[in-house]
Amino acid sequence: MIKIEKIKDCRICGSSDLLKIISLPNMPFTDEFVKKDKLGTEFLSEVEIGVCKACGSTQNLNNTDMDDYYQDYTYTVQSSNFAMKFMSTLAKKIKTNYFEKYDKPKILEIGSGSGEQLEEFKKRGFDVVGIEPSQKLSEYANDNGIKTITDFFDENSRENIVNNLGLMDSVVTSYTFDHIPKINDVLKNINFIMNDGGVLIIEVHDLDLITDRNEYCLFEHEHYTYLNRETMCQFLSNNGFELITYDLLDESEKRANSLLAVAKKNNNISKYHVDVNFQVNKIANLNLNILKSIERIESFIEKNKSKKIVAYGAGGRGIMTLSAISNYDKISFIVDKNPKDKNIYAPKTNLPVYHIDKLTKFKADIILVFSFGYFNEIVNELTSKMEYNESNFVSLLSLIKND
Repeated sequence: MIKIEKIKDCRICGSSDLLKIISLPNMPFTDEFVKKDKLGTEFLSEVEIGVCKACGSTQNLNNTDMDDYYQDYTYTVQSSNFAMKFMSTLAKKIKTNYFEKYDKPKILEIGSGSGEQLEEFKKRGFDVVGIEPSQKLSEYANDNGIKTITDFFDENSRENIVNNLGLMDSVVTSYTFDHIPKINDVLKNINFIMNDGGVLIIEVHDLDLITDRNEYCLFEHEHYTYLNRETMCQFLSNNGFELITYDLLDESEKRANSLLAVAKKNNNISKYHVDVNFQVNKIANLNLNILKSIERIESFIEKNKSKKIVAYGAGGRGIMTLSAISNYDKISFIVDKNPKDKNIYAPKTNLPVYHIDKLTKFKADIILVFSFGYFNEIVNELTSKMEYNESNFVSLLSLIKND
């Protein structure tokens, strides 16, 4: 039984002055794909997004118990060449910029998944360890020589890490903080396990990019907090970290919607404060633009309803985008390069999900690409392997972003 509770206090500063702004009704979990005999049993509930009027932080106003969900979680990006190149570049630049003179610097990854990022650090001489709640992913990583602890990162695990492995020179976490209800606690625990001056690398979804692109699909039950450059800096300084840079990687090297912050442990850092009214107004404007974006997607599908439309991408963007529109039934099915299983259906929309090989037999007129961060990679692969040309592909970004 999934438990949902409305939060009473801000996840970051503890204030009770929360303002609800965005509401997406009857939204599913992004990873709850179902078999045919389970259709209609998926979890559905309202996603409510608000802003704290005390600190300006944007957050999910609901607490959803996700512990069991993440123990069976199996998300991996290893099928994407672009993602693997990103991981390689990140490890190389961290080593070159901050640890060139170190002999086997110790690095911990929180939410290390199947271990691909740590493998890149290991290649560059780091002593690596991961912590990952998914039993399946941590077993996979350990089998491939990446030491991984199967656990959530909390006060108990931090004590075990320090007692058994010592203090870390660096901690990296990619798209994990978005999924943590109490991020202050986690950052304090990171501070606890790090050497003074240790380097922290945090990658989260960038709220400013969400706002610029109207990416309502990133407002999920699984995401609790949404940071931008201003609120990230405030969050870091409140917990003993000094921002070093947001520009470690070039924009062309980053993944879609990536806010990549590099900071160092400094418990004497002065606290940074944001312009709260500015943050609140930005999210209020985003709510209006989200409604317009949903209308544009629906209009596009309606305009092309006589054509065979296939959705590409069974990740969070695809599932949440489809779940918010009313005419998803005019889409034939969803394809993905790495589907979770065979004979599965997307939550809420119940569209069937297939491997991309399905497109060799089923000739789509339009392939609507939800994974727009990998758009060029997807187009290049399908046009080279199948009888498609560039005109068959439409990026979700072209529909959701304001003109």
